[in-house]
Amino acid sequence: MKKYFGTLLAGIALFTSAPMLVHADNTSQNTTAEIELSQDEANKDITLDTVPTIDMGAHTNDTASQTYTADSIDSQVHVTNPGNTEGWNVQVSGTNFEDSDSNKTLRGAKLTLVSGTVKADDLANASDLPTTNTVTVNSEAAPILSAAEGEGIGLFSLSHDTSQVKLYVPAGNVAGNYMSTLTWTLSNAPAGI
Repeated sequence: MKKYFGTLLAGIALFTSAPMLVHADNTSQNTTAEIELSQDEANKDITLDTVPTIDMGAHTNDTASQTYTADSIDSQVHVTNPGNTEGWNVQVSGTNFEDSDSNKTLRGAKLTLVSGTVKADDLANASDLPTTNTVTVNSEAAPILSAAEGEGIGLFSLSHDTSQVKLYVPAGNVAGNYMSTLTWTLSNAPAGI
Protein backbone atom coordinates (compact mmCIF):
# COMPACT_ATOMS: atom_id res chain seq x y z
CA MET A 1 0.00 0.00 0.00
CA LYS A 2 2.85 2.29 0.69
CA LYS A 3 4.16 1.76 -2.81
CA TYR A 4 0.83 2.60 -4.38
CA PHE A 5 0.49 5.81 -2.35
CA GLY A 6 3.98 7.00 -3.38
CA THR A 7 3.20 6.48 -7.04
CA LEU A 8 0.03 8.51 -6.72
CA LEU A 9 1.90 11.44 -5.12
CA ALA A 10 4.55 11.35 -7.83
CA GLY A 11 1.85 11.42 -10.49
CA ILE A 12 0.14 14.44 -8.91
CA ALA A 13 3.44 16.30 -8.58
CA LEU A 14 4.30 15.62 -12.22
CA PHE A 15 0.89 16.81 -13.41
CA THR A 16 1.04 20.14 -11.48
CA SER A 17 4.56 20.98 -12.59
CA ALA A 18 3.99 20.40 -16.30
CA PRO A 19 3.30 23.61 -18.30
CA MET A 20 -0.23 24.03 -19.51
CA LEU A 21 -0.68 24.95 -23.13
CA VAL A 22 -3.63 27.24 -23.73
CA HIS A 23 -4.75 28.67 -27.05
CA ALA A 24 -5.99 32.32 -26.84
CA ASP A 25 -8.93 33.06 -29.12
CA ASN A 26 -8.91 36.86 -28.57
CA THR A 27 -5.55 38.60 -28.20
CA SER A 28 -6.75 42.22 -27.87
CA GLN A 29 -9.68 44.12 -26.47
CA ASN A 30 -10.84 47.72 -26.73
CA THR A 31 -11.99 49.97 -23.91
CA THR A 32 -12.63 53.70 -23.68
CA ALA A 33 -11.34 56.61 -21.61
CA GLU A 34 -13.74 59.50 -21.20
CA ILE A 35 -13.74 63.07 -19.91
CA GLU A 36 -16.41 65.74 -19.95
CA LEU A 37 -15.34 69.39 -20.09
CA SER A 38 -18.08 71.86 -19.26
CA GLN A 39 -18.15 75.60 -19.82
CA ASP A 40 -17.78 77.67 -16.66
CA GLU A 41 -21.03 79.65 -16.78
CA ALA A 42 -19.57 82.42 -14.60
CA ASN A 43 -16.60 82.94 -16.97
CA LYS A 44 -17.88 81.92 -20.40
CA ASP A 45 -17.39 85.14 -22.35
CA ILE A 46 -14.39 86.04 -24.48
CA THR A 47 -12.72 89.09 -22.91
CA LEU A 48 -10.33 91.80 -24.01
CA ASP A 49 -8.14 92.05 -20.91
CA THR A 50 -5.49 94.65 -21.73
CA VAL A 51 -4.60 97.03 -24.57
CA PRO A 52 -1.52 99.21 -24.99
CA THR A 53 -0.94 102.91 -24.54
CA ILE A 54 1.70 104.15 -26.98
CA ASP A 55 4.18 106.96 -26.33
CA MET A 56 5.74 108.27 -29.53
CA GLY A 57 8.17 110.47 -27.58
CA ALA A 58 9.21 114.11 -27.98
CA HIS A 59 10.79 115.30 -31.22
CA THR A 60 11.86 118.57 -32.79
CA ASN A 61 9.44 119.69 -35.49
CA ASP A 62 11.13 119.29 -38.85
CA THR A 63 10.61 120.97 -42.20
CA ALA A 64 10.78 117.55 -43.89
CA SER A 65 8.37 114.66 -43.52
CA GLN A 66 9.40 112.24 -40.78
CA THR A 67 8.54 108.73 -39.60
CA TYR A 68 8.98 108.19 -35.88
CA THR A 69 9.03 104.89 -34.00
CA ALA A 70 7.47 104.48 -30.56
CA ASP A 71 9.48 105.35 -27.47
CA SER A 72 7.46 102.99 -25.28
CA ILE A 73 4.47 100.67 -25.31
CA ASP A 74 3.11 99.99 -21.84
CA SER A 75 1.18 96.78 -22.45
CA GLN A 76 -0.01 94.28 -25.00
CA VAL A 77 -3.32 93.22 -26.47
CA HIS A 78 -4.48 90.30 -24.32
CA VAL A 79 -7.54 88.13 -24.99
CA THR A 80 -9.09 85.36 -22.90
CA ASN A 81 -11.26 82.78 -24.65
CA PRO A 82 -12.46 80.15 -22.15
CA GLY A 83 -13.70 77.75 -24.83
CA ASN A 84 -15.93 79.49 -27.35
CA THR A 85 -15.55 78.17 -30.89
CA GLU A 86 -17.29 80.80 -33.01
CA GLY A 87 -14.09 82.83 -33.56
CA TRP A 88 -13.32 86.41 -32.58
CA ASN A 89 -11.35 89.49 -33.58
CA VAL A 90 -9.90 92.63 -32.03
CA GLN A 91 -10.23 95.82 -34.06
CA VAL A 92 -8.55 99.16 -33.53
CA SER A 93 -9.54 102.64 -34.66
CA GLY A 94 -8.28 106.08 -33.75
CA THR A 95 -9.11 109.75 -33.80
CA ASN A 96 -7.00 112.40 -35.51
CA PHE A 97 -3.92 113.53 -33.59
CA GLU A 98 -5.02 116.80 -31.99
CA ASP A 99 -3.53 119.37 -29.64
CA SER A 100 -6.28 120.06 -27.10
CA ASP A 101 -4.71 123.38 -26.01
CA SER A 102 -4.59 124.96 -29.45
CA ASN A 103 -7.25 122.93 -31.28
CA LYS A 104 -4.66 122.09 -33.94
CA THR A 105 -4.65 118.82 -35.85
CA LEU A 106 -1.53 116.95 -36.92
CA ARG A 107 -2.48 116.96 -40.59
CA GLY A 108 -1.76 113.85 -42.66
CA ALA A 109 -0.35 111.89 -39.72
CA LYS A 110 -0.53 108.10 -40.05
CA LEU A 111 -0.05 105.71 -37.14
CA THR A 112 0.88 102.21 -38.31
CA LEU A 113 1.04 99.08 -36.18
CA VAL A 114 3.09 96.48 -38.04
CA SER A 115 2.11 92.83 -37.47
CA GLY A 116 3.28 91.99 -33.97
CA THR A 117 4.08 88.76 -32.14
CA VAL A 118 1.22 86.48 -31.09
CA LYS A 119 1.79 84.02 -28.26
CA ALA A 120 -0.31 81.69 -26.16
CA ASP A 121 0.17 82.18 -22.41
CA ASP A 122 0.40 78.40 -22.07
CA LEU A 123 3.10 77.18 -24.47
CA ALA A 124 1.39 73.76 -24.59
CA ASN A 125 -1.89 75.26 -25.87
CA ALA A 126 -3.18 72.97 -28.65
CA SER A 127 -5.41 75.61 -30.28
CA ASP A 128 -4.25 77.38 -33.44
CA LEU A 129 -2.86 80.85 -32.74
CA PRO A 130 -4.82 83.92 -33.75
CA THR A 131 -3.40 85.88 -36.68
CA THR A 132 -2.27 89.49 -36.71
CA ASN A 133 -2.43 92.15 -39.39
CA THR A 134 -0.58 95.37 -40.11
CA VAL A 135 -2.98 98.24 -39.48
CA THR A 136 -2.79 101.91 -40.38
CA VAL A 137 -5.04 103.39 -37.73
CA ASN A 138 -7.84 105.73 -38.80
CA SER A 139 -11.46 106.39 -37.86
CA GLU A 140 -12.64 103.04 -39.27
CA ALA A 141 -12.07 99.96 -37.10
CA ALA A 142 -9.63 97.49 -38.67
CA PRO A 143 -8.86 93.96 -37.44
CA ILE A 144 -5.47 93.67 -35.78
CA LEU A 145 -5.87 90.25 -34.12
CA SER A 146 -8.23 87.52 -35.39
CA ALA A 147 -9.14 83.93 -34.61
CA ALA A 148 -11.10 81.88 -37.12
CA GLU A 149 -13.90 79.55 -36.07
CA GLY A 150 -12.52 76.85 -33.77
CA GLU A 151 -9.22 78.69 -33.23
CA GLY A 152 -7.84 81.07 -30.62
CA ILE A 153 -9.14 79.13 -27.61
CA GLY A 154 -7.24 79.98 -24.43
CA LEU A 155 -5.21 83.01 -23.37
CA PHE A 156 -3.36 84.95 -26.07
CA SER A 157 -1.29 88.11 -26.32
CA LEU A 158 -0.26 90.34 -29.19
CA SER A 159 2.84 92.40 -28.47
CA HIS A 160 4.62 95.01 -30.54
CA ASP A 161 8.25 95.99 -30.35
CA THR A 162 8.73 99.78 -30.39
CA SER A 163 10.18 99.50 -33.92
CA GLN A 164 6.85 98.02 -35.11
CA VAL A 165 4.83 101.11 -34.18
CA LYS A 166 5.42 104.03 -36.55
CA LEU A 167 3.98 107.52 -36.86
CA TYR A 168 4.38 109.29 -40.19
CA VAL A 169 4.23 113.09 -39.87
CA PRO A 170 4.29 115.01 -43.17
CA ALA A 171 6.04 118.34 -43.56
CA GLY A 172 3.95 121.47 -43.02
CA ASN A 173 2.72 120.79 -39.47
CA VAL A 174 3.22 123.13 -36.53
CA ALA A 175 4.67 122.34 -33.10
CA GLY A 176 2.25 121.05 -30.48
CA ASN A 177 1.43 118.27 -28.06
CA TYR A 178 -0.74 115.96 -30.15
CA MET A 179 -2.78 112.99 -29.02
CA SER A 180 -5.00 110.39 -30.69
CA THR A 181 -7.54 108.28 -28.81
CA LEU A 182 -7.27 104.62 -29.82
CA THR A 183 -10.37 102.45 -29.47
CA TRP A 184 -9.87 98.69 -29.21
CA THR A 185 -12.98 96.56 -29.77
CA LEU A 186 -13.48 92.82 -29.32
CA SER A 187 -16.08 91.12 -31.51
CA ASN A 188 -17.22 87.54 -30.98
CA ALA A 189 -16.91 86.77 -34.66
CA PRO A 190 -13.94 86.22 -36.99
CA ALA A 191 -12.74 89.20 -39.04
CA GLY A 192 -14.78 89.79 -42.17
CA ILE A 193 -18.09 88.55 -40.76
